[in-house]
Amino acid sequence: MKRILLLALFALPPLAAQAQIEGLISAEIVQGGRDADGKPLAAIVLTLQQGWKTYWRSPGEGGGIPPEIDWTGSQNLAGADIIWPAPIVWGDVGMTNIGYQDRLTLPLALLPIDPAQPLAVQATISFGICKDICIPAYATLTADVSGNLPAQVTITQALADVPQSAQALGAADVSCTFAPITDGVRVTAHFSMPPLAQNAAETVVFEHRDRSVWASGAQVTRDGDHVTAVADLVPTNAKPFDLDGNDLRLTILADGRAAELVGCPLN
Repeated sequence: MKRILLLALFALPPLAAQAQIEGLISAEIVQGGRDADGKPLAAIVLTLQQGWKTYWRSPGEGGGIPPEIDWTGSQNLAGADIIWPAPIVWGDVGMTNIGYQDRLTLPLALLPIDPAQPLAVQATISFGICKDICIPAYATLTADVSGNLPAQVTITQALADVPQSAQALGAADVSCTFAPITDGVRVTAHFSMPPLAQNAAETVVFEHRDRSVWASGAQVTRDGDHVTAVADLVPTNAKPFDLDGNDLRLTILADGRAAELVGCPLN
């Protein structure tokens, strides 16, 4: 497997008006509801022109720009957890992309510094959008999220699309082995799990806890309920390294459904 980068994207200055971003209809923050820990919920909503796409946190072999958020300028915000809905996969074998088409609702669980004080967010989001070609885009969004508003349908629908635990869907016998390669390590994951969807191609995405570690697209084979997935992990210094299975996350994607394995015991 080879590391592939198909896009050469150049940084552009933030656009003053969102309407100037080709392919983007609107960008906004909505709010309402709380998560299981009581943190207030909000969501960044990107509405794209029909047929346009944007990326997941791991954009796939074709390259791309995953959404990144800078919270500078927010008031009383200690942090925000991004909750990623299940993405779709498109493209050809060896050049797949992973993301969302037409619309992305990205839920956020907000952590105020002082829950008794007003909370206001300023989110500068950088992301890539694509139709025939892919371009970088930027938007700065602000919202007062101090109100204790009821659950927002847009957010609850996105939360319903979050990947399920693979174990809850029947995954078992999970294990990984790894071997050094010239510029990193090659990881082979084994697990048993019924197909997420009948007669649908499956994609397995490897991610390392350290986001600077690049992961290749995985080669996936299935024999009944047994799945084998192989991917290369390459750190920034492009050298072999010791892998901790607790640092791995595997996401299985098929026909709009997703399951997630957090941690992979090493054999």
